Amino acid sequence: MAMRISVIIPCYNVERYVERAVESVFAQTHQDLQVITVDDGSTDGTPALLLELASRHTGRLTVVQQKNQGACAARNAGLERADGTYLQFLDADDVLLPLKLAHQLSIAEKNSSPELVIGSSRIVDPSGTTVRTVVQTAGDRDPWMDLMSHGLNITSTNLWKRQAVQQAGGWSEGLGSSQEYDLMFRMLQHGARVVHDPEVLTEIHQRPGGQISQTSVDRNWVRFVELRARILDHLHTERPDLDLRPYQQVLFDSIRTLYLHAPTKAIDLYHRLLPKGYVPQRSTATGRGYLILHHLFGFTLANRLRSFLR
Repeated sequence: MAMRISVIIPCYNVERYVERAVESVFAQTHQDLQVITVDDGSTDGTPALLLELASRHTGRLTVVQQKNQGACAARNAGLERADGTYLQFLDADDVLLPLKLAHQLSIAEKNSSPELVIGSSRIVDPSGTTVRTVVQTAGDRDPWMDLMSHGLNITSTNLWKRQAVQQAGGWSEGLGSSQEYDLMFRMLQHGARVVHDPEVLTEIHQRPGGQISQTSVDRNWVRFVELRARILDHLHTERPDLDLRPYQQVLFDSIRTLYLHAPTKAIDLYHRLLPKGYVPQRSTATGRGYLILHHLFGFTLANRLRSFLR
């Protein structure tokens, strides 16, 4: 017996994109669907277009309207109305290829209904050119390291078990970035099982003029670092025999990246989040030359010297 999937599409000023996203849902080979669009206080033609799409797909598309509260609040509004066994959270500018839901549902059925199916994707620029492909390889993977290293792809690529999302408390509405990783962290804390789908069945579409401000970059990296610190704290508490050094290295590399954008904040987080006397290791982000500087001068001076030498 086929399982029902609830598709939730948050919408804010997306009249240029949302029809493409919605039609990609109705083109799915898996047809036991509940489709919910949530207009988050749009000021363009989005509300009218959603009503037109609902008329086009009579009885198959629900339109929810609310004042502007952000994408996470819109997803939660859809979650409140969802009745599917699994959820597909689809950003309004992304596209599902026709086999996406059927294929990931078959993976779920073959793996005793895990809480998360992590999907693969291709990134498409505004001209329609594929700029990058992200493939999830199946196998014996550490979900905690994947979570730390941003290896669980992004919102639209994944299939989410509704009961697990609700048990984790839904989406955190106050976060400005890393929302899906925050949710997946809380799901893993509740024992969520993760499987991977190597088939590239989701298109992530970049918007024109997608550059974000330097302030936003700073805040995003701070959130990355703070989330990784929460993951480390959880592992330290729940798995005291686990060797935390590989996870600490990911946190350290994140703080080093943050230093390029917000040096004072990075120095504070380094001293606050890593153990005293921490010794970093070589990694894809941290080379031998930097390690020598860190050993001789410590974090602050090593980074100042690297910035000067650059």
